Amino acid sequence: MKRILLSSAAIVAFAGAAAAEGHTGVTFSGDAQLGYNDDAAGDNDGFYSELDVTIGFAAELDNGLTAAASVDFEDLAGDGSNDGNNYELSLTSDNAGLYYGDTNFAAQNVWVAAGPMGNDDFSEADGEEALRGEVSFGGVSAQVSYVLADADGVRATDDLDQLSVGVSGDFGNFNVVMAYQEAADGDYATANGDFNNDEVFGISVGTTLGAADVRLAYAESEGDDSMGISVSYPAGPVTVDAGYATNSDADDDWDLSVTYADGPISVTASTDEESDWALEGSYDVGSGLVAYAGIVDAGDDFYVAADYDLGSGASLLVSFVEDGGDANGDDEVGANDYQIGTTVELSFAF
Repeated sequence: MKRILLSSAAIVAFAGAAAAEGHTGVTFSGDAQLGYNDDAAGDNDGFYSELDVTIGFAAELDNGLTAAASVDFEDLAGDGSNDGNNYELSLTSDNAGLYYGDTNFAAQNVWVAAGPMGNDDFSEADGEEALRGEVSFGGVSAQVSYVLADADGVRATDDLDQLSVGVSGDFGNFNVVMAYQEAADGDYATANGDFNNDEVFGISVGTTLGAADVRLAYAESEGDDSMGISVSYPAGPVTVDAGYATNSDADDDWDLSVTYADGPISVTASTDEESDWALEGSYDVGSGLVAYAGIVDAGDDFYVAADYDLGSGASLLVSFVEDGGDANGDDEVGANDYQIGTTVELSFAF
């Protein structure tokens, strides 16, 4: 009951604040896709479409605060489903904010990993109902959040659940990040696979040494821990990114990528401890046309694609993906997540 009253109070406070000024701006934005895919093994078989619309409201108040709300209507042209949780209410100033609804968790917003760590699995919001506050002062910012209902709108407890805290500060040439989430009383992972019910703590420090960006991090989850290091080093048109992590509950892990970007050409080669290598590239032909090609999933999948910018937020994508029949089992191949088979898709952003 206390949490229900809190939810109602947040909505009433927002409505009253917006009405106090009476000057409210309304915005509409969204995107739409219309496409065709010829492979029944993927997410789409034949013609498909999707329309996402976001309506935003904002009012600047006399006391320097800004009251705002946004509502997302997803998949309106597809199966018509919309769980009703895709809204956010906020009350913000220059250095503080209060957010309610479909908003990120505090630790999720702040945490910065180093290398392929296995125990920094902070919950990632995806449709949950949450309450989050944030404040910044000087070079330090802090956030606190609670979850109130899962991604299906089910209230798992009668109170605030899973405290999440994130703090980030810049001290000279160093950036320090601390994140913590307590164990959840309710089970939210069933509705959202990226939600972790466990207690997690992490601390991360990053700096610049010469031209290299270096970060060290430590994380602990339910007695298991990880330590990681990541380095990004640019040298002319080439950038090398490397990471290494030790995990108490699994084998040590590493990853490496080398990117060459010069003019219209970009090529990235990557691999990791499991030898899951990939080679991907793009070429900007000009006049809005960009060509892509890649061999991914350790050589099991191959793709070619072309993306043509039609202007005014419209684009045309044509892609072909050859699936090698490995166990990746998804319809998101390559860096741009192409569908298996041949795809022709027209997209609009407005």
